[in-house]
Amino acid sequence: LTFGVDTHIWNLDYLQVRRLAYRRAQVKDTALGQTEDSDNPYVGAVNELPRETVADLMEALPMGLLEDTADTGLLKDVSANLERIATAVDEKTASDVGSAVWLETSERVVQHGREMLDIHRDMYLAAIEEGRLREAEDAMTSHINKERKPLTPQQMQRLSVFRVKTYFDKIGESNTNLMAWSYAGEPKGTPVSDGAAKKMGGLPADWAFTMPVNVGDVVEADLGGAFFQATVTRASGNTYDVQYFDGDRDTELDRSMIKLLKPPAQEDELDTS
Repeated sequence: LTFGVDTHIWNLDYLQVRRLAYRRAQVKDTALGQTEDSDNPYVGAVNELPRETVADLMEALPMGLLEDTADTGLLKDVSANLERIATAVDEKTASDVGSAVWLETSERVVQHGREMLDIHRDMYLAAIEEGRLREAEDAMTSHINKERKPLTPQQMQRLSVFRVKTYFDKIGESNTNLMAWSYAGEPKGTPVSDGAAKKMGGLPADWAFTMPVNVGDVVEADLGGAFFQATVTRASGNTYDVQYFDGDRDTELDRSMIKLLKPPAQEDELDTS
């Protein structure tokens, strides 16, 4: 899973992050092409760019970015570097993306990278546990037969610990969610419809952190300084319990640590039939 292609699989180089940002902003990548999901971004026009620009695109994001304690300044540096590299590739399309999208995409990629890191960590921990279990099983019968013993049927069943479906399902889910997020953005300067303007007009600027949150709401919750998608499982007063995508839970979160992803329905939008 990790043989020499970690950063590419995890979308942790500037070429992949640029691709996500263009999709998020709904900007057609006329400079590099390879816009379909099945296209390989590492072939084609990208290799015809100046050597320095190719090296910048292929560079992995900086060490430490996935740490829970990562400095917010590091994320801003990544965003600025991403915009600089994209501008070097093609100034016109890069200017159509919008500064906010570079930072937003960098944040989302960090979330994705942390999800992948957790999944891989769990796989390796499972492998370590399997090794310890086999040692214990062998020790129980070592006094009977000192020759190397073939694997038991139970051990054979556990042999494919790195290929068990649950981990690959989680990897696939994380990749799918990242892709869906990239396609859910709006073009720079998109006009707000009359309905949307009416809906947003009465909302405070900080509505995402101040309006009511209900059990079942899909939100983003603060986990170690970064926000991750989660579902609210309990709401009591001004504290909330959430469950993250991977099943992990957090409890007693303050309202300031919960970010709504969409405004609550207004009174004139409620179905009263």
